[in-house]
Amino acid sequence: MESAQKSVTVTFHASFCDRPVRLVRRLKSAQAEASHWPLYSLRAKLLLFSLLLVALPGVVFALIAIQSAGNALLDVVGRQLAEVADDTASEVADLLNRERHKVAAWASQDVLRDIRLADRDQRIRRFLVASKQGDKNYLDLLCTDVSGHVIAASNPASLQASYAESEWFRTALLGKEFVAGPVTSSVGGRPALEIAAPIYDPEDPHRVAGAMLGLYDWRQGTLVAQHRRQRSADLRLVVDILLLDEHGVAIAATRDEEGPAAGRNLRAAGWRAAQPLAPGVRPGYVREPRFDYLVGFASLKEPAPAWVALVMQPVREALAPVLSMQRHLTLLLVGVLLVALGVAALLAQRMGRPLRELTLATQEIARSGEPRHPVPVRSRDEIGELAHAFNTMAAELKRAREDLVTAAKFAFVGEIAAGVAHEVRTPLGILRTSAQILGRSLPAGEPQSAELVEMIIGEVDRLDRVVQGLLEIARPRELLIEPTPLGAVVRRALDFAEVQARQKGIAIRSALSPDEQPARCDPVQIYQVVLNLIVNALQILPPGGEITVRTLPPREGCVSLEVSDNGPGIAPDMQERIFTPFFTMREGGTGLGLALVQRIVQAHQGTVAVHSTIGRGTTFRVELPAARET
Repeated sequence: MESAQKSVTVTFHASFCDRPVRLVRRLKSAQAEASHWPLYSLRAKLLLFSLLLVALPGVVFALIAIQSAGNALLDVVGRQLAEVADDTASEVADLLNRERHKVAAWASQDVLRDIRLADRDQRIRRFLVASKQGDKNYLDLLCTDVSGHVIAASNPASLQASYAESEWFRTALLGKEFVAGPVTSSVGGRPALEIAAPIYDPEDPHRVAGAMLGLYDWRQGTLVAQHRRQRSADLRLVVDILLLDEHGVAIAATRDEEGPAAGRNLRAAGWRAAQPLAPGVRPGYVREPRFDYLVGFASLKEPAPAWVALVMQPVREALAPVLSMQRHLTLLLVGVLLVALGVAALLAQRMGRPLRELTLATQEIARSGEPRHPVPVRSRDEIGELAHAFNTMAAELKRAREDLVTAAKFAFVGEIAAGVAHEVRTPLGILRTSAQILGRSLPAGEPQSAELVEMIIGEVDRLDRVVQGLLEIARPRELLIEPTPLGAVVRRALDFAEVQARQKGIAIRSALSPDEQPARCDPVQIYQVVLNLIVNALQILPPGGEITVRTLPPREGCVSLEVSDNGPGIAPDMQERIFTPFFTMREGGTGLGLALVQRIVQAHQGTVAVHSTIGRGTTFRVELPAARET
């Protein structure tokens, strides 16, 4: 057994002492490399890491943000352009419908019945002149008969002209109204819309007697676009507006001299927004890559459904807020990068100090087996966790060494117990039997001799109990682990100790937790632990004392119980030795009860601790692993 114990000791020291030595060597090697290669130093790595951590994600984030913001802004601006195009198309359509109805109303006047008489009394001409003077937007008004010859006009130059082959005349003869253009008029060469309506025979309302044509000054259509552009500018949306006819030709533009498409056939030029729109297509927008314009489009309703209103804005102007954001993000990224580098340099300097302390503490463990002082935990980050873990490792190392010493003591006690049990128990049995025989043979009149015999028997029994305790410590029984509620174990121990407590005038109370979780233990041995702690308190307390046994709610995978008394307490220097074999504070005690308690609890992978204050009592706490819930 001694050789096995020495082997365990050597293995233990080798496993726990070799790791710190290797750690010290690695730290020294890292320091040497850092001194020869500055790029591999902690400061350089932190600076490089900060650069990558801030710059790379910052650039990626900025690019994603700018791209997303640009797409979102283009969509918003495109929808606005489509709304403006729809409003413009609606205004132009309203204008055309209004003028179409006006010409139709003129064509239905009673004065036009003189068309059958070729306006011999000039009544139709005077009506046309008066109508033109009342509406300055018309360049000319004229009436034709069914053959297409002009019989009356507000402009004398239009008389005797024939429009038999014109589209507007043929449409009017079919009884339909007509709107088209613009065309170049004979009045100063100005563009004008052709607005025509049939003239019905008053005697036969179903027969067309002629046609009326109004040449509407198309500058009014351009004014509509300009007014819409001005209203958009008031809303901080600077745009150009075009109006396309059914052939895709720009017939109106807000900036003729500057616009990229005024007067051109945009459909032939390949503009996406100038392509024919299917009936019922809702207003939308497209991006013209050739001129880098964002173009909103909307088709007109009656009377010119093939016409399209375009509202354009350069993409650069549409993205002006995003470009401004890009500049600000660039400045912000540079500022954040500089701050990050400064913070990284500061962190590198602050991180070096706890790492040096860890290095020194590791060197102390390599030399003496434990550091002089715990490593200060200066932060709650990973380095602080490392320092805390290092302190825990050092404490566990110290505890493991103490456990090894305790194990060596128990092994030594086991060797002694085995020898004592072999050499002493048989003579003790003979002594007890002899004392009993001697006692029975004594005369009744010798009480002193009888008392001496009883004393011999009592001392022999005490020696036997000591030997039995030594054997129990040295050779503990095999654990039979099963889920065990501690409350049941406590109640059983209290029932057993109640009689002895009542005899000594000591009150025993229990405080069992309702939130109880079974412990993973051997119920027989844990019962022995609880009973030993209660009996130990009974032997210390004077009459009138009080013992409280309580179970605690489960915490961090452990279940606990406490045995408290209000006795004289234990001095601090005695608390460190309370679980040492053969150490006792009670006269006649063996000093093995608490040692056995500690041995059983440690065999269950648990802990037992004592908390005591002089004059205020003592509390023993036992923590055991909780059984897993199934």
